[in-house]
Amino acid sequence: MKLKLIASLVIGAALSMSAIADIITLKKDRPETYTVKKNDTLWDVSTQFLNSPWLWPRLWQENDHIADPHLIYPGDVLKLIWVDGEPKLTRKLLKRLSPTPRLEKKGQPIPTIPLVAISAFLSKDHIIDPDLVKDAPRLLGDANASPRFFEGDIFYAQGQFDKKKLYGIYRLGDVYRNVETGDPLGSELIFIGHTQVSTSPDVEGTKKITPMDFIRSSQEARQGDLILPIPEYETLPAYFIPQSVPKTEKGHILAALNNAVAIGKWDIVVIDKGKEDSVQIGSMFSILRSGPAVLVSDKKIIYQEDGNAFEKMGDPDLMIPAQRVGELMVFKVYEKTSIAIVMRATDAMGAKYKIEGLEF
Repeated sequence: MKLKLIASLVIGAALSMSAIADIITLKKDRPETYTVKKNDTLWDVSTQFLNSPWLWPRLWQENDHIADPHLIYPGDVLKLIWVDGEPKLTRKLLKRLSPTPRLEKKGQPIPTIPLVAISAFLSKDHIIDPDLVKDAPRLLGDANASPRFFEGDIFYAQGQFDKKKLYGIYRLGDVYRNVETGDPLGSELIFIGHTQVSTSPDVEGTKKITPMDFIRSSQEARQGDLILPIPEYETLPAYFIPQSVPKTEKGHILAALNNAVAIGKWDIVVIDKGKEDSVQIGSMFSILRSGPAVLVSDKKIIYQEDGNAFEKMGDPDLMIPAQRVGELMVFKVYEKTSIAIVMRATDAMGAKYKIEGLEF
């Protein structure tokens, strides 16, 4: 369906995005112009103009003024204009005063989302099917029977390894389970550090064990830790295009991966939707705070709120609907789970919060 625009200045009232999913609504307090700042993202810029910043690609679609939104730089001045009745952003490059005035691009183009928040989660695996690592090589120890190892140590690993490759030391963590059925969805894979075949002339291997140098660590390694290849990525993808997801696709946040106690904007979370649910990079979900749930008698209600059940006396007809408290975007997909970044949060959140597809 052709995208339409209904602007508050033209009609006098803005239509809600929740009511009509494919309509852009502009902020009433949007600026006339916006100067792109260092560390800005396309999401940040769109938040200046749109009530629903995940619709930012529409500000640049079929736009002769900005051919590529991924080439917007700090210092550029953006202005909202109207083209055939639809809003578009135009860019004016700042002139630098010099004997020969010229238009100049400064720094690196701004990304869709803050790459520093997700880079570590793209370059390492964080979820795995435990069945896939049953026969994976393990850290065996050293000649001194040391139980723990640190950066700079040499240890022996089970099996043979490619001398030209970098390997990761991992440890299995908690099992992620379906909130409703308890079925396992995958295990947390905790990254310990980097290792490679040792170059020291003082150690030798055999056909079944290989000496390894512990070259970089985030924490101590232990006997029994897994030795797995580091995923190879050509480049860090700077641009993630938001993808619409049907509202019928429902699930839960399972955990925060960046040790966040209270989940908020730019935090990294695991959700219970993956490839088997047709989730892809860029898939958008609404985050919901759930209300009361199951009626068990005339006078008593079991409340199921954010994963915690408790009983309370009350009106059996009073069933509070879930509230939308934010949005998240998927940036890494596994078979039954995905890793996502929280793009907006109106309040601190936690694991077991419900999610549903964000349709636009």
